[in-house]
Amino acid sequence: MFQKQGRAVSRIGAVMLASSIAISAGMITAGAAAAVDVTTSGAKAVLVDGPLRHGQAIDIPMKDGKVEHAQGGLIELKTGDQTLDTYCIDLHNPTQRGAQYQETGWESSSLAGNKDAGKILWILEHSYPHISADQLAKDANIAGLTEDEAAAGTQAAIWYFSDGANAVPKDGKANDLAKYLIKSAQPLEEPKPTLSLSPNAVSGKSGALLGPISVTTNGSSVDLSVDADGAKAGLTVTDKNGKAITSAKSGDEIYAKAPGGGAKGTAGIKATTSAQISVGRAFTGVNADNVHSQTLILAGSEAVPATASVKVNWAPTGPIPAVTSKVDCVQGAVVVTAANNGDQDYTFTLNGKTYTVKPGASTSVPIKVDEDKSYHFTVTGPNGFKQDIQGVLNCKTDTGTTTPSSTPSAKPSPSTSSSTGGGTGGSTGGSTGGGLAFTGGGSETPWLVGAGGALLVAGGGAVFALRRRGRHSRTTV
Repeated sequence: MFQKQGRAVSRIGAVMLASSIAISAGMITAGAAAAVDVTTSGAKAVLVDGPLRHGQAIDIPMKDGKVEHAQGGLIELKTGDQTLDTYCIDLHNPTQRGAQYQETGWESSSLAGNKDAGKILWILEHSYPHISADQLAKDANIAGLTEDEAAAGTQAAIWYFSDGANAVPKDGKANDLAKYLIKSAQPLEEPKPTLSLSPNAVSGKSGALLGPISVTTNGSSVDLSVDADGAKAGLTVTDKNGKAITSAKSGDEIYAKAPGGGAKGTAGIKATTSAQISVGRAFTGVNADNVHSQTLILAGSEAVPATASVKVNWAPTGPIPAVTSKVDCVQGAVVVTAANNGDQDYTFTLNGKTYTVKPGASTSVPIKVDEDKSYHFTVTGPNGFKQDIQGVLNCKTDTGTTTPSSTPSAKPSPSTSSSTGGGTGGSTGGSTGGGLAFTGGGSETPWLVGAGGALLVAGGGAVFALRRRGRHSRTTV
């Protein structure tokens, strides 16, 4: 077993950032339903169906001596008017047609605990497409490097650091580039989110300033607004002195000025901006059926629209909760935190257990969640309080059967396979090992592969035709 930073690594699919989560929240106070929108932050995007924009074939040596085959390169996402270049970091999983993607942080993915995550960022910042193929050829001293070779070599190097996979591009120049990137990579700090508000829920007494809420963004400023319920009730966004504001910049602390009087209420604050999204930000996705779609990592920086929101809950007296949830991939859990900013104990029920939070205190409860499984649990409390938390957790790379070496192969293996099929993808096979069904970007084209003629439906820049929880079948030769 290959060891990396004290962690056994035997996985091919490089899920550094694979926490696919779509949390929806609903809050009911004083017996009256008041729906609160999903609290997510950053850029959102949709998968562009079709083949890789640039890429080539890559071999993956297996523990049993066989070689699996993949296509590695750039997959496209669409956000607003921009098309984003990304690389696959989730090799065992297919993309899902039409999947919706959400920008996310490393701590909520399998990068949490991976000490080499920063080296992957270095590769992204020093390779294609962030650096042109011509400039990269000079940097790596590889004459005549094409865009396809640059994309394949970059993808192979990313898989090496994310999961220890000894991915070997079939093309010699692409393989030389992979070796150069792996040897040169240095750890870098995680890039900042495009936009976030923290915490994403606040509460307190009627008439008070609730917060502070910290603003983090790559944009020059963010626009601030309250939702329809907040506008009707008289909720405003202010600075620390209580002065109403409609915009803020990164590093600012903002507050929610709760309406006075004896009424309870729930509303939301929304921040929007257009900002330069940073190379190295992760995107996790699900399809319409809440099925995890291949996790991707951003390879090119673009100005994109981004949003973030905060739930606000106020009351004149009694328990006044603020409930937030966050994926913690180190614990393999969704951590639910309940803060009580009222003047009486707040008792809530979560996952069949009851917890009590004293006034001015908070309690965090980690709920273990099965990998790649949908989850749905509910926080309930006094005065009709109810908040649903649901999504799909994908924090880990799947266990593969590779035996990666400490360095990439000296030369690429010969291309002994031939492509079958047509359109956007195909299946490859040959004497070196089993084939991989692949397409680019969620095309979901079916291909007949293997001696048994199993019909695979696969999407994504590089998708193994390996058995993964019943969704793929291994092909052997």
